[in-house]
Amino acid sequence: MSERLSRTLTLTGELLRAYSRRGNFHSEPAEADRLGLPGLVAQGMQVAAPAYAALLERWGDELLQRGVVEMKFLAMVVEDDVVKATVEIDGRTATFEVTSSGTEKAAVIGSASLSDPLNPAAKRRARS
Repeated sequence: MSERLSRTLTLTGELLRAYSRRGNFHSEPAEADRLGLPGLVAQGMQVAAPAYAALLERWGDELLQRGVVEMKFLAMVVEDDVVKATVEIDGRTATFEVTSSGTEKAAVIGSASLSDPLNPAAKRRARS
């Protein structure tokens, strides 16, 4: 039976600066402006955070011990955008999409699974 989870996160300038080293377009408005960007740019893992949080809430330590997460970053997300993750979990596998309020399009897509520690072949497939 499939389960759908949803999580949101507002990527404020304060959050972007706290997570990023200084002197780049993730943390310095002047640098983002110099590069012609519409504002501070969120790092990919910040954008994916709501999806990862949903997976972690559902699978807990098992995700940390034997989880495999694959993501593809599709679009830039900037300061004050709200990202919303929709996660479909079906047993030991999941797919997810994170959309941005700035574009109303997918910014991140991905999948996750829990490898079977008793099945080495499954473990190898999860890594490849």
